[in-house]
Amino acid sequence: MAQKEEKRQRGLDLLRVISMFLVVILHLLGRGGVLAAAPYGSGAYQVAWLLECGAYCAVDCYGLLSGYLLCRSRCRSEGLVRLWFQVLFWSAGLTALFALAWEPVSGKRFLASCLPVVTEQYWYFTAYFGVYALAPFFNRLIAHLSARSFRQLLAVGFVLLSLLPTLAGGDPFQTEGGYSFLWLAALYFAGAYLRLHGRVRRHPLWYLAGYAGCVLAAWGSKWALETVSLLRTGAVSGGGRFLTYPSPLILGAALCLFFACSGLKLRGRLWGTVLGFLAPASFGVYLIHVQPFVFNRWLDESLAWLPALGGWRVLVTVPALALGLYLLCTVLEWGRLLLFRLLRTSALERRVGAWLDRFRLPEPEEAAEKP
Repeated sequence: MAQKEEKRQRGLDLLRVISMFLVVILHLLGRGGVLAAAPYGSGAYQVAWLLECGAYCAVDCYGLLSGYLLCRSRCRSEGLVRLWFQVLFWSAGLTALFALAWEPVSGKRFLASCLPVVTEQYWYFTAYFGVYALAPFFNRLIAHLSARSFRQLLAVGFVLLSLLPTLAGGDPFQTEGGYSFLWLAALYFAGAYLRLHGRVRRHPLWYLAGYAGCVLAAWGSKWALETVSLLRTGAVSGGGRFLTYPSPLILGAALCLFFACSGLKLRGRLWGTVLGFLAPASFGVYLIHVQPFVFNRWLDESLAWLPALGGWRVLVTVPALALGLYLLCTVLEWGRLLLFRLLRTSALERRVGAWLDRFRLPEPEEAAEKP
């Protein structure tokens, strides 16, 4: 049983690595300027948007992983404190480095980098912070739901937050296209259901085929909607209706990728070594390359020249650059991890976490002991 759990954990670590790699691709295509620079209808345009559709499920995968991993966790405050220190290091640290090496930074800007949650330096961390803080309450609710009631809850959430907004082309329940605490909380419940009641029923190749089908459907829908708009109005618009995090096609791609990875049997030391190096640093990859100065100064329009070279060069160059950026950020994050070990920050994390735990929701067994 322990070996089976270890193999499944390796599959989830692989999913974490793949998801973050896809996030880097998204940012190179978007912030890097590839999508904006590609002429409509060109080969570069089609290839760039195919990559975009393939990578778009990354955030949903991370949200599912959060619910899967935390639904049976005690969600101690120490984990949140550790995450806060990590975010603060890269947010404030890179801001200070930029101020020393390149140009002056205002005191207000530096203060904002020291308060990453309230100033939304990283939208995902802000949303995740809220989810983690409420996870003990979520878990208590989940513990009292039967499998049938849980499915009904997820069905209602899917209709309200995914299906209706996509079909209507609006955002009636303010998920902000998935860039929100609300959508991340919904993914938490979906991931928890996968942990408690989900099963890998088919070979991973079937799920990879499902992922490919969802990606091609999202890509095809964009092409079809833009073609109709061009014929009717003479302008290209409306192609992104199925390209949001709550979109059924994007959510379907994330679920397929989740099942494909969790069903893999990753044996041997090589997998353990590779994933042991990449997976623990995956969130650091996000924090480094999305740090506002890096994101808005260095990545902004950095690849706008690429579409002019043709579609096949976009297909090869964007993943290659994403891999290089991923590995660079991984090495930097491991440097931070080693530094924190030398400074023994874990002791401070435990003390602060223990103090915060005094105000947390008691676990069910703890509450039962009290008269």
